[in-house]
Amino acid sequence: MKENRYSRQILLPEIGPGGQKKLEKSRAVVIGCGALGTNALSFLVRAGVGQVLVADRDIVDLSNLQRQTLFSERDVGRPKAKVAEEILKEINSDVEIEGRVVDISFANIEKLVKGATVVLDATDNMDTRFLVNDACVKHTIPWVYAGAVGVTGMLMPVVPKGPCLRCVFPALPQPGQLPTCDTVGIVNTLPALVASLEVTEAFKIMQGKEPMKELMVLDVWLGEFQKINVKKNPACQTCAKRDFKYLDARERKFAASLCGRNAVQIVPARELQGGLSDLRKQLSRLGDAKLADGVLRFSSRDVDLTVFADGRTIVAGTTDIAKAKTVFSKYIGD
Repeated sequence: MKENRYSRQILLPEIGPGGQKKLEKSRAVVIGCGALGTNALSFLVRAGVGQVLVADRDIVDLSNLQRQTLFSERDVGRPKAKVAEEILKEINSDVEIEGRVVDISFANIEKLVKGATVVLDATDNMDTRFLVNDACVKHTIPWVYAGAVGVTGMLMPVVPKGPCLRCVFPALPQPGQLPTCDTVGIVNTLPALVASLEVTEAFKIMQGKEPMKELMVLDVWLGEFQKINVKKNPACQTCAKRDFKYLDARERKFAASLCGRNAVQIVPARELQGGLSDLRKQLSRLGDAKLADGVLRFSSRDVDLTVFADGRTIVAGTTDIAKAKTVFSKYIGD
């Protein structure tokens, strides 16, 4: 039965029966379940990768449906990772799939990537990518950096002994320095193309084959592809000096605008006290509060909140971080 499912893949000399068995014994961890993540997850699961974990902090928004291929209108308001888990299990029941609704941070990234054959970047910000780079370099786990915005994409496999992300980008860019889908938009064909290339590199890694060594930059609108040679930096703070400062939480943010959403995420310094059930009772006196899928949705007049079990909250309707913090303090607490 399995041979029939993967027969077209096994026919490929690049994979073959032996390569297919290696895919089935592999564990892929996908960080993010947006445009890149949903496309990458579909490829991984359909190809028969044995274990697939996806970690994402967000809920499905109507604006996601333009490019995030696993979701439909009925999923709006639900956690992306859990929706993806349900849909992917229907696609391939042979694959062990787990969706975790978490905000990637210094506190959990090492646990998330533990035991991975390869980690795939499907995030929308450099902060998280630097965390992934720290964790994977520290634990000698191969990973694939990928990004997509506007009509351009980038990707680069990061393998032990090779250059890491900080060899290319020594420091985090300043806020506003890089374009985002909020500022320039994104064509919906781009993530599928970048994810295709990213997962192909992951397939090579899972089979023990050598991925490409260059940083690839592409423009889907012009149909242009460029490979840039990248050398290991002997003075790199991460892979050479092994200074994992992002894992040490020296660069953690408290609040951030969400890409492609008119919303701000607040990460409290302390976990939520009393749990979501107690919070729902309190907020029910002030507006509509519903608890489902381990997520509390609250709306009242011009306030729209999504609260997760750890207290992490998405404040919708604004990109003003100061305003979002004020709303958070009023309804959730300091």
